[in-house]
Amino acid sequence: MGKLGYTWYPKDWGNSESVFELTLVERGLYRELIDMAMLNDNKTEINMKVWARKFGSTEDEIESILITLETLNLIVCTDINLFIPSCESRLKLVRGGSNGGKKSKPTIKPHIKPIESLDEKNIKPSVKLIEKKRNRKEIEIEKEIPSLDIFLAFAIDKRPSVDPEKVSLKYSSWVTNDWNDGNGNKIINWKSKLLNTLPYIDEVNQKKYDPTNPATFRN
Repeated sequence: MGKLGYTWYPKDWGNSESVFELTLVERGLYRELIDMAMLNDNKTEINMKVWARKFGSTEDEIESILITLETLNLIVCTDINLFIPSCESRLKLVRGGSNGGKKSKPTIKPHIKPIESLDEKNIKPSVKLIEKKRNRKEIEIEKEIPSLDIFLAFAIDKRPSVDPEKVSLKYSSWVTNDWNDGNGNKIINWKSKLLNTLPYIDEVNQKKYDPTNPATFRN
């Protein structure tokens, strides 16, 4: 699209229920993705390594945030590109020449559900497609309430020094609150939510936790 300036509407951003669900870090990346979408006609190439380096983050954190954004229907990811539905209304005006430029043929809106590609030689689903389906399945699983053992194991894997008793209390509070956080917000992606919460949970006090037995400690 070349260099494009566009109008920003703070009221729309502030009143969006989906944006309200995001953490400050998630909002930051989403805001960057909106700029990218407006600059490249909503055909943003997904590049985890570049984004992690550019935003001072990790590939795992970037992927976790993208999953959250897609779960909230703020973005749509295909195999290689990322599409933001909310940017389309403004981009359609630009494509139609509302900025004073020559009218161009409207681009075809990306498929919300990408057409499954097949390996040309073996007529079988490609490795990338299989991986994408697996990731989609994992996203659906992450929407469900996990067992305490799974919840603890994930927390300890991501932060081995965390106090398992404190993690268990956090799990119990979310379950008691009908799987809502302390602010009453629905927990849509528990892994992403827990990753953002772990830095604020106390570490184990001079003991090492045995991940093979969540009910015991080892001195």
